[in-house]
Amino acid sequence: MYKFLIFLFLFQLSVFAEVKNSVVLITCTTQSWRFDQPWKKTGLRSGNGTGFVIAGNRILTNAHVVSDSRYIEVKRLGDDKKYIAKVTKIAHDCDLAILDIVDSPDFFETMVPLEFGDLPDINSTVTTYGFPLGGTQLSVTRGIVSRIQQSNYSHSGADSHLVIQTDAAINPGNSGGPVLQNEKVVGVAFQGLTKADNIGYLIPTVVIKHFINDILDGEVHGFGEIGINYRYDLQNPMVRKLLEVPGDSSGILITRTFPNMPSYKLLKAGDVLLEIGNYAIRNDGYILLDGREVQFAEVVERLQIGEKLNLKIWRDKKIVDIKIPIVQWDMIIPHSKPYDITPSYYIHGGMCFSPLSLGYLMTLGGWKKAPLSVRQLYLEVFGDIKYSKHKEFPVFCNLLPHEVNQGAENFQGLVVEKVNGSEIKSMQELKNAIEGSLKEYIHIKFLGQDIPLVLLKKATVTNNEKILKKYHITEGERL
Repeated sequence: MYKFLIFLFLFQLSVFAEVKNSVVLITCTTQSWRFDQPWKKTGLRSGNGTGFVIAGNRILTNAHVVSDSRYIEVKRLGDDKKYIAKVTKIAHDCDLAILDIVDSPDFFETMVPLEFGDLPDINSTVTTYGFPLGGTQLSVTRGIVSRIQQSNYSHSGADSHLVIQTDAAINPGNSGGPVLQNEKVVGVAFQGLTKADNIGYLIPTVVIKHFINDILDGEVHGFGEIGINYRYDLQNPMVRKLLEVPGDSSGILITRTFPNMPSYKLLKAGDVLLEIGNYAIRNDGYILLDGREVQFAEVVERLQIGEKLNLKIWRDKKIVDIKIPIVQWDMIIPHSKPYDITPSYYIHGGMCFSPLSLGYLMTLGGWKKAPLSVRQLYLEVFGDIKYSKHKEFPVFCNLLPHEVNQGAENFQGLVVEKVNGSEIKSMQELKNAIEGSLKEYIHIKFLGQDIPLVLLKKATVTNNEKILKKYHITEGERL
């Protein structure tokens, strides 16, 4: 036993000696735009994170470590020099980013790229390396893998992917650090659980490899979807009888398909999805993949945009085979938190309009605090064919008070539906409808309101530049 402990200590020491030449401290200064005042930027912020070298002289880290970056410094262990870095690729949906060192090719000469391993086993031990809580010395913590499942990625707030849960806490600064098992990376530390002690989450290598393969063509395409809603109704014998599903079959019931998605033409509500990618789906939505029980959506997660997926469905009392392409969900109203985004806007007569987004709703304190009509639109837009041709939904996001827009404050926070009777489907259409109108008055109809806002066009046009100057706004639009 004594000899084994010595061996284990020497082994861990050798691993640490190698990892310390792979892990780097990242310091990032960030600045973003305000979505309630889209002509204005927020103040500067600074924070630390961790990254590590991978093949190709690249540094892998979390997207949230370098989002909205204005200046990035990287520091190696045992080196007092700070190197300037830049983001070359970033994927907010899976919270991963690639950094490169600017004008210092010798940076990687003494660095050792880490290799990727497979998913760790439940109850196995993993080791996390990083710089938690702003420290400059490399911290090493060990934890036990307790769960592997699909879960929400807090960075985007809208995406779910596979995660590894451990009993090692992930603190600020740990983010982006490698998690090793048997000298190979099995995950990247990325978020903790604030309401529980000693619970941390890791991005597994299946997600990391998807990201790395995704950017091989130089572009970030993200993760794809097939675009369905579903329920686990086949667990109910009465539903099975109603659909006349064979007794030895299992699957999930499709309840909705979405416009602008391949599923809208290839699938329909009432179809029973039996198999996905040749994997049989249980009545609870799980499949057996690589010897593990995972949600059926994991098959979609492992494919790249543009690849096709085989589905087997039960429709009209017979089995039908369908091949469906994997596509990115083109969201008219972005459901993800905004990063590295410069919001567009248009100001007329002191009224500022900007595309409706989660970024704007967050300035209100969340979508639940938005007007009822906006919340309904936010929930329904993807399922209603009438919205499929919309590019954006202009929202009246801010008012610069002036005598020409008196009364407009009653409409702030609402979405523009029509201008002088013409339906508005984008910011450019809004501008064209207002400025191109030959009528004396501008009638702006807002979603959920029966009475429009009426403005005297001559007065708003004449005073627009004066209003911008009064409020020290240099640009009246950014489209």
